[in-house]
Amino acid sequence: MRSSDRVFFIRTIVIFSIVMWCFTFLSVWVCEHVQNKYLSFALLGFIAVIIGYFFVSYTLSSLFKTNHFLDILLKDTLHELNIPLSVIKANLQMLQSSEEDSKKIKRLLRIEQASHDLYELYQEVDYYIKKEIRRDVRESFFLDEVVMQVIEKQKELYEGVEIYTQGLHVNLFADKHGFAKVISNLLHNAIKYNVDTHPIHITYQDTRLCIEDQGIGMSESELFLVFNRYYQADTAHEGYGIGLSLVKAYCDECKIKLRIDSQKGRGTKVILDIAYLLYKT
Repeated sequence: MRSSDRVFFIRTIVIFSIVMWCFTFLSVWVCEHVQNKYLSFALLGFIAVIIGYFFVSYTLSSLFKTNHFLDILLKDTLHELNIPLSVIKANLQMLQSSEEDSKKIKRLLRIEQASHDLYELYQEVDYYIKKEIRRDVRESFFLDEVVMQVIEKQKELYEGVEIYTQGLHVNLFADKHGFAKVISNLLHNAIKYNVDTHPIHITYQDTRLCIEDQGIGMSESELFLVFNRYYQADTAHEGYGIGLSLVKAYCDECKIKLRIDSQKGRGTKVILDIAYLLYKT
């Protein structure tokens, strides 16, 4: 336990003990001097609320100050991080344009990829900060645009696997970043548990988005557990078992009806009813 946490813990215990002693004393005094029991109950309730408010405010004040300081520090650091990233990108483009040595070009490509990964982490933190301060992160976008971006990012995983899309040119109004993470997790699972490089189908029809594979599938008992955090049906595959729990959380938040149809050895079909996300003019 950190020293600051220890101080907070001890202070809370001391103040709580004092408050309980004071409240007990006041309760005895009220019971002795107020004859009407309903009035005494109301008075004790009012006193409890007042004491509780000041107790909670005082004990949590240091915690609120620390959180506020960390919040400001994170936002300022994130803002400043964008500047060196832009400098790296600009100078990298200049080096690539004038470099002819193949070995050095490969090294520059690795630096470019690392810079891109760092920028994605920057966007990830920026996204969660905007959500934390309850800023409306919804925007208008097309479903096929997001799906193709996710497919492009995961192309190294699906070597030899065909991914077919159909009917995806649909205009949505939603949290684009969060929705892309949902598609990414579902597609990643479809690729990871694929068998014999069977094709994967991503289709949209009648407000329902379906991602279907012909992989190892799941039994009925596994389907009951699949949204539990850290649960993995097959531990032989890499991962932490949090992808589907994140998908479920996003779907619940955005009023997306989620259903999974699966059979052991036959494959899995994930169905998202995204009627609530359709862009309404």
